Amino acid sequence: MTKMKRKVDNRAYMNYLLQSLNVPDLKEICREYKIRGYSRLKKAELIEFIIDSLAEEEIEELLKQKELKIIGDAIDVAIKKINGEERETVESIKIVNEKNHEIEISFKGFNWENTVFLAINQNNIDNPLRDCDCRIGANMGFCSHFWVGFIFSLKQGYFELSDWTLTKLPKDFEQEIKSIKIATPATAGEKKSDLTLVDKDSPNYKLLQHDRVTIYEGEISKIVEKESDFQGNITTYYLVTVKDAKIGPQVKKTSDKKEEDLFSIDKILLRLSSNAYDNTNIDDGDKITCNGGVNQDRFLGVMLKRVTKFKKL
Repeated sequence: MTKMKRKVDNRAYMNYLLQSLNVPDLKEICREYKIRGYSRLKKAELIEFIIDSLAEEEIEELLKQKELKIIGDAIDVAIKKINGEERETVESIKIVNEKNHEIEISFKGFNWENTVFLAINQNNIDNPLRDCDCRIGANMGFCSHFWVGFIFSLKQGYFELSDWTLTKLPKDFEQEIKSIKIATPATAGEKKSDLTLVDKDSPNYKLLQHDRVTIYEGEISKIVEKESDFQGNITTYYLVTVKDAKIGPQVKKTSDKKEEDLFSIDKILLRLSSNAYDNTNIDDGDKITCNGGVNQDRFLGVMLKRVTKFKKL
């Protein structure tokens, strides 16, 4: 089956794509195509200047060079956001208008928030209605927030991938998102109508199914001393990276432990109190065991806090 051709013209599409590049990248394009008079231009002016300066054949060539890289990088970041591996994560997804497939997705970072609006339906699939708080998405660019919405809309059955003509997609796109599912957040206080996306093959997904877990065995690969200042009270704590961790849900009795509930994680971060650190005298390479509360930290990602029964093996 022959793929349908994109209906948005090359110049408009190039404008969408170039929103993802920074000023040095845009100036590099100017140098590559021997475009002069760009040195004092700001980003929006640079994009317009590049598009106006290039012939149609040059725009087609530039699309071949840049399109898949720009799209692929943004999709990679989107998947990391879904998996809790980015500084910014998916907070909730709301279906604003089911008939028109309108969705609104909230993202949270360490001290910022982003919201993206997206509607992909039969009437606009050639160039969907979209908007985002971020600088890329605010100018109709294909930001990572857009791609989270794209993945959700696809999983929700709002369109078929075979009908998508606006952008190219990486060859392994379907495989990359195969394990991503729609779910209701388990976080306390969330509205039941809110939705989110989870990757059921992700180790973080398995962690987030439990309030508390036990690391039965893991090896320390890094220890970083930190300080926090709350109302003048200085607290010392340690961020401990544990690799090759064998993990299971925390149980009340050893006899309740089930092998089928155990899973492995390549790397996990623990927040360890100064008392626990001083009492164990740990170092890189030590094997440890402990219990900990699973936490989605807005800055550090999925980690264990409120660590108890920490000891060397």
